[in-house]
Amino acid sequence: MVGRRTGWWWATSIFVASGCGLIADFDGYYLDDRSAAGTGGQDGSSGSTTGGDTTATSSGGAGGAGSGASTATTGAGGEGGSGGPASTSAGSGGDASGGGPASTSAGSGGDASGGGPASTSAGSGGDASGGGPASTSAGSGGDASGGGPTSTSSTTTTSSTTTTTASTTAATTSTTTASTGGGGDCVTDERRCLNNTPQQCFNGGWESSPPCGGTAPVCVAGTCVSRPSCGGLSVTCGPKGDESCCTAWPVPGGTFNRDNNPAFPATVDGFEMDRFEVTVGRFRRFVDAYPGSRPPRGAGAHPDIEGSGWNPDWDSTLPLDAPALRTAIRCSGSYSTWTDTPGANEHLAMNCVRWPIAFAFCAWDGGRLPTEAEWNYAAAGGDQQRHYPWSQPPTSTTLNTTYTTYACLLGSPAACEFDDMVPVGSRSPTGDGRWGHADLAGSMAEWTLDSFLGDYLNPCVNCAQLATAADRSLRGGGWNEDSSRLRTQNRGHHPQDDFTRSTGIRCVRSL
Repeated sequence: MVGRRTGWWWATSIFVASGCGLIADFDGYYLDDRSAAGTGGQDGSSGSTTGGDTTATSSGGAGGAGSGASTATTGAGGEGGSGGPASTSAGSGGDASGGGPASTSAGSGGDASGGGPASTSAGSGGDASGGGPASTSAGSGGDASGGGPTSTSSTTTTSSTTTTTASTTAATTSTTTASTGGGGDCVTDERRCLNNTPQQCFNGGWESSPPCGGTAPVCVAGTCVSRPSCGGLSVTCGPKGDESCCTAWPVPGGTFNRDNNPAFPATVDGFEMDRFEVTVGRFRRFVDAYPGSRPPRGAGAHPDIEGSGWNPDWDSTLPLDAPALRTAIRCSGSYSTWTDTPGANEHLAMNCVRWPIAFAFCAWDGGRLPTEAEWNYAAAGGDQQRHYPWSQPPTSTTLNTTYTTYACLLGSPAACEFDDMVPVGSRSPTGDGRWGHADLAGSMAEWTLDSFLGDYLNPCVNCAQLATAADRSLRGGGWNEDSSRLRTQNRGHHPQDDFTRSTGIRCVRSL
């Protein structure tokens, strides 16, 4: 299903600045006020040895049976084939039967190798049956290795049965080793983060510690730490300037209608969202750490959306070093909130940030960009389907500058001034959303994870549009936009390698 198309530029003038690419002097991004739906892809088919297209499946042959009276007779499974992107491959263990008294028989799972990015591979143990008195039989799991980034590999042990002349005892065990970003093997004492949980490698497998929380809520390089952007940060946010700029509040999961349209239902799991837009002060820590703050492969991923993490192909879109980054985050002349040295702008929302830099910041800070569905859900108050984030009742269209900063504080675009941008949270709590998040409309339009292809994915359960596109989706309207741009159903979009004076960042984290 495809909805009506009514996209247009939100700009009144544009110009080119040396070293900064195309820069919009005012809003410079498109508004898309339509409702649309996408369709799902085709199911993958099964292959005998090697996977082909996306979601193809390939299987190894079954192992031969082992038999005989001698001890430790073994039958082994065949190897699974390897597949293309997002492929699945499997090897199954052979049956093994024991012979005479006190004999042992085993069936071992086949090896399975994954294919391209986000592949899955598995080896399953064979059946094993004992023979005479006091015999022992076992089925063991096969080896499994993942493929490219965000792959998953698993080894499963089947049941084993021990039979004696007097009694029968059955025991079942299962062991799973999961890997994200590569194969199942790891180096002893190697550390990493998985879904904000520290993991350390022991004996070739990953072991998890408790998830990060409390005073160290972010997992970075396998260790729970405070958010890197918050270290030494003064308390300067909120209507009284007495709140941490790093405050983040939970958004409970649920189902709602995207664009307040029942034709486009979406479901999202619970997540934590920054109460405020990313400030200049927080972003300064990222610049100070750069290029060490560049994200590794797979960073910033939504845990339920394969392929949503950082792609190394994007490395070339990031500035080479800190001086280049400082140049890249300046735009629109005097309207850039960034300053090379700390000053009066530390509590303002960071603007003039391209999408790859926004993604890199959130990943470095232990979070990620919200999906467009997550952002829309938070702004609409979930199933309340609010017209504006603050609307009470949800259908209320009440709007003035006590709720948010917009329309250059009710001036005209030609009369916009730098002082029309106010500190984050200045209109809180009046303009807060259902769950206490400030500036979800007005202030800055905020980057989301999704590519903009016009049509929504439908249905949507923890979904994001990841197909390659020049533009990324923006939500929320800007400080220099009129009231029609602030509605929760409005969509904006802009080239991901460009930036404007009214685009900013807000990060989320999965719960």
